[in-house]
Amino acid sequence: MRVAFTGKGGSGKSTVAAVFVRHLADSGERVLAVDADINVHLGELLSARVPPDRALSRPENVSRIRSHLLGDNPRVRGGVNGFVKTTPPGPGSRLVRLDDDDPILSDLAVPAGPGLRLVHVGTYEPDGIGTSCYHSNLAVLENMLSHLTLRDHDWVVCDMVAGTDAFSNSLHAQFDLIVVVVEPTPESVTVATRYRELAEAAGVADAIVFVANKVTDAEDRRWLAAELGDEPLAELGQLGGLRRARQQGRPPVPADLGDVTPLERMAAAAREGRLDAERRAGLLHELHRRLARQDWVRSAHGDIADQFAPTGG
Repeated sequence: MRVAFTGKGGSGKSTVAAVFVRHLADSGERVLAVDADINVHLGELLSARVPPDRALSRPENVSRIRSHLLGDNPRVRGGVNGFVKTTPPGPGSRLVRLDDDDPILSDLAVPAGPGLRLVHVGTYEPDGIGTSCYHSNLAVLENMLSHLTLRDHDWVVCDMVAGTDAFSNSLHAQFDLIVVVVEPTPESVTVATRYRELAEAAGVADAIVFVANKVTDAEDRRWLAAELGDEPLAELGQLGGLRRARQQGRPPVPADLGDVTPLERMAAAAREGRLDAERRAGLLHELHRRLARQDWVRSAHGDIADQFAPTGG
């Protein structure tokens, strides 16, 4: 299963993602946690540290990842320089697997507990001040997700950039479930409802669920339901256990919630397969065709529309 967590900055998305990841691993699932947030908090919340030189977006790592994924795929002309963020797998491509000996994950992921590994995309570097764009860092994650294959009991869980940034790339179409964490404030609700509007326009609205966080009372509950136009999938309160964990310098764990039912509801929603592989592929194909029509892409890479097979597969 593929699950992403997003929401307004400060909504608690990283904390909820971390506890969800730990719940899956404690349940015997095999999990790859991905920190795709520019602020890079997920490792701390999982008590794991990915060295800076293992950041997916480091140029040497981008080249290594794309060289591996490319394999002998003849549809990507120009080798790794022919890769764009929407480049699909094709004949001769290699895939990313959650196996211990996967060449990419064995080099760039770090263990975060039994059955759990962590990678991070990276953040701004000093030499990129004034010139770099974090969105370009996410392209290699898009490549990995589009070349990802999962077995039963395999999970990839991404802590995403806050807000609606996923719609500037293909990430909104890469997941079985996107959890929008929303707290009972107008600002947080505005981000959540805007995310839903963009998801509807992108054709992935049914993959979006809201999870209410920091709910203190029945009035919060009523207000959120009215503003969102629906009951959230799950609810988390102002949980002292989570605060104590952070104050004590330890990572939060499911037991800090007091009740893991919200985590179970999220996992069950992901297992429903709201955005199945065939539909996801169709969305990614259309995004690739749209990108291929851009003048700057044609200037830099030529005609990349035929990176897909004629049948669209």
